[in-house]
Amino acid sequence: MAGKPFVLDELFKMSPNLDVHFDGEVVTIDNFYEDPDTLYEWIRNRDYPMWKYNTERNTRNGIDYHDCRITDKIAHPTRVYFNEMDRVLNVCREYFHTGVYDWQRIYEFNCFQTLSVFDKNIQHYPHTDSELDTPDNESTLNMIIYMDKEEDGGTAIYEGTWLSNDEHLNVLYPVLDRFELRRVVPAKFNRCVIFPGNRIHGAWIDDYSKYSGDSWRYTQVNFLHPVREW
Repeated sequence: MAGKPFVLDELFKMSPNLDVHFDGEVVTIDNFYEDPDTLYEWIRNRDYPMWKYNTERNTRNGIDYHDCRITDKIAHPTRVYFNEMDRVLNVCREYFHTGVYDWQRIYEFNCFQTLSVFDKNIQHYPHTDSELDTPDNESTLNMIIYMDKEEDGGTAIYEGTWLSNDEHLNVLYPVLDRFELRRVVPAKFNRCVIFPGNRIHGAWIDDYSKYSGDSWRYTQVNFLHPVREW
């Protein structure tokens, strides 16, 4: 079946009234997109390029799991796009950096599917996206939108010390052998969460069997970078 044209601004249109909550660490915005079901079907009908896959490396990607990523560049951002992003950034300014942010003009989705069933100690590699000692109002913000309907697990936040990241070889790691699980931000379809990237964090899956067969874990991601004014 041949493809058909569509309008990005319509597909990624946010809900007119964002349901925002802040718990002192994480911003949660439920019912983020106005038509999440259409977006969900659009993701499901895509092909997913393997992420950090290199046949010259001893990667587990394609053996134990499929770790893939869709990245679509927004070549010509519209005023509608910037107005929508301003709604998100204004929320961020209430709780984190109060000034200007920069971010990549892309739509990016992590797509994960397991080929083996793991216990809950095996989770996505813990990492940070800012230095651990970065103040929250200077930290890069992680923006994650849960876009699968399994609504399993979420995003784990850990206590511990920095670990060198070998996710190009294996995206999974026995996290509880080294880190203390402090909390899991629950996944919910069409939920956006935003938190400082100075936390040690990673995807958390409670039941790997939910992401096998024809089922995938989908998360849209972006990073909001405070522009230094200090």
